[in-house]
Amino acid sequence: MTDIPGVEDAPESALPRLLVEPPWKRRRPASAEPVVLKGLKRPKTPTVESWPPGLRDEWAKTPHMFPKAYEPFPEEPDWKALAERFRSGEMLESPRGGDRRRGYYWLVMQGPDDLAEELLADERYYDDWNSYVDVVPVKHFTARRGLAAHRLLLHAAKCHISCAAALVPFLDDATAQIMIGALGRVDEAARLWFTWHGAGAAPFVIPEALRKPGPKRTKAEQGLTLIAREHGSGCLVDAARGYGEEVVAAIEALRTDPLDQYPDDLPEWDEETVRKLPRLLLRGRDRALPVEAARHFVTMLLISTQEDPYPGCEQVVELCDPESLAEFALALSVHDRGSGLWASQGVQYALRRFGDAAAAARLTDRMVRWDNYYTWTFKGWTALDVLMAIDMPADDKLRHLDRIVRRGADAKHLRPRAQGRLNAAARERGLTSEQLADLLVPDLGLDADGSMTLDYGTRRFVVGFDEQLKPFVTDEDGKPRKTLPKPGVRDDEKLAPLAYQRFADLKKEARAVAADQIKRLEKAMVAGRSWTPEEFRSVFVGHPLMRHIARRLVWSAGGAAFRVAEDGTLADVHDDEFVLPQDALVTLPHPVLLGADTVAAWASVFGDYEILQPFPQLGRPVYELEDGERDAARLARFEGVTAHFGKFMGMTSRGWELGDKETGGFRRQVNLITPDERHVMVAFEPGIRVLSPEEFAEQRIERVMLMTGRYSGKAHPFGALDPVTASEMLAELTRLTA
Repeated sequence: MTDIPGVEDAPESALPRLLVEPPWKRRRPASAEPVVLKGLKRPKTPTVESWPPGLRDEWAKTPHMFPKAYEPFPEEPDWKALAERFRSGEMLESPRGGDRRRGYYWLVMQGPDDLAEELLADERYYDDWNSYVDVVPVKHFTARRGLAAHRLLLHAAKCHISCAAALVPFLDDATAQIMIGALGRVDEAARLWFTWHGAGAAPFVIPEALRKPGPKRTKAEQGLTLIAREHGSGCLVDAARGYGEEVVAAIEALRTDPLDQYPDDLPEWDEETVRKLPRLLLRGRDRALPVEAARHFVTMLLISTQEDPYPGCEQVVELCDPESLAEFALALSVHDRGSGLWASQGVQYALRRFGDAAAAARLTDRMVRWDNYYTWTFKGWTALDVLMAIDMPADDKLRHLDRIVRRGADAKHLRPRAQGRLNAAARERGLTSEQLADLLVPDLGLDADGSMTLDYGTRRFVVGFDEQLKPFVTDEDGKPRKTLPKPGVRDDEKLAPLAYQRFADLKKEARAVAADQIKRLEKAMVAGRSWTPEEFRSVFVGHPLMRHIARRLVWSAGGAAFRVAEDGTLADVHDDEFVLPQDALVTLPHPVLLGADTVAAWASVFGDYEILQPFPQLGRPVYELEDGERDAARLARFEGVTAHFGKFMGMTSRGWELGDKETGGFRRQVNLITPDERHVMVAFEPGIRVLSPEEFAEQRIERVMLMTGRYSGKAHPFGALDPVTASEMLAELTRLTA
């Protein structure tokens, strides 16, 4: 395990017995035949109703799966007349759906108590509600009427076990027998029933746990284990006393102690593998778990799942340092092998339970590198669930998703799923996906003016950013330095190393953010995206990091161009103050929209101030369609020209897409879908072979044409394109054929 100077292993006396001698290392007597006790009479006590906190309100608000079937009546019905139709049997002549189901539902939910309870007791209509598809209505009945709905629910659950989900609040023998059978089938509800009712449920389950071996006994033992895990084994022994000492002895012989619940075939790691993991520090960080104790902990994690973690794990959590646990969990995911997944269920549980912001960032680093094959083969998309479950601010989670969308190697499985989660988050906030992306740009801990002061104690340095968001360092008096100096003997021994490391982290963080944000703004310019004045001020002018990019670009509002000065004020091309109109949208104007004279004037201003741009805007080549091309659906000047296959493939990094694979494994098109959904197609021959693209290095352009929509096949004149799209398209084709 990774050595940490000055940190020794904790003595065994300081560790819980679980880590020194776990249950699977203790000698157990040879397995004997299970104790079977017949004739035990289960208690026949009245049904009790008891709700887990919040569940009743949750069920009452659960939306219908089929809302049209339960549309409310436009006006309150005559409840007595409706009840009489059910009482007389008239409704039995109607189909089970339609008015019969709707009338029953609303009479139970909104009718007078006496009429609703009378209907719930009428067994003639019970078969209407034993659906294995839709249990929402019976949950509504339970939440609204409680015990009055119990008989209906028992009937429904006996017909279809899925309806057992509505029995969670009830405790009696009949319900207990259904819940035993529901384990593994309606598992979440059954587990909740056993853990919630606990000691009260045990007397109904004990006889089934001592019957002859079989599926029901196995499930009953599982139920007792769930009770013991939540309430302790003692409550099972107390419940057994009601049956006599023989039953007490039999229950004590069962492996109901939660710590004794582990598989016979333990997935243990060898000592050599465990030594590759970081040392697991105890709280206080002055002692560490010995290798063998850490190995036992790994075993506990490997037999855990998110839904059913090994109970001993929590003892280790109380013992160990949280940061060390997070690092340990991440290392487990790197060294985990043999589960057929990117990380086994137990390791995924460890990341969810112990992970922190640093672990989430490093997990994202790994996910970004996974390709299509890896994600599909090892179910890498499940890592998104783990990432979202790690304890960190919601916006940090979304930033990780955004990074996966923008930088992920897997465009087929992982990126679309991450984008879907981002889109859902944007909808919840009432934003577009791009507006959400604006809000997720990190500030990197910079000051309000976009800088950072690094304190060495005896001296200080100021960090600024260039046009590519690359950080640079100056002395306090503003003198540039080639790099941040290493801490010296005169510097503060605590402050200086922390400041030096902070700058190293800042460079890494800025590098990860810069490329994405610069590319995103360039796309915004080409697409003609706009911001309200309020958005512009908060997203760019007032943002500690983005302000460094914003002041290196020309902006436009209300038909007038302006720039952001270094102090955050706005100025026009004459350096006069520019007042941003409150009702105008702010855009990043493409030079084709500014015009040659305006571009030249702004280029002069930026030259005078020695302002370099993060991407070509003022210096961007501008192209226009030639005479005759506006009314044509093909661009003949590019057809017949030969270009290297690598140039076609390079177009994909600038928004173009290679065509689908055709017969023989060739791709013979590169396509651009314009912002208004038109389709530019460049067809070439002989085509790029997917498996060996260099086989036909030179490709001849056969056709360059515009169509009305994606693969519509309907020709369209190029003059229909807006000037920016036309200029960008022509620039790409010029680059291709140069």
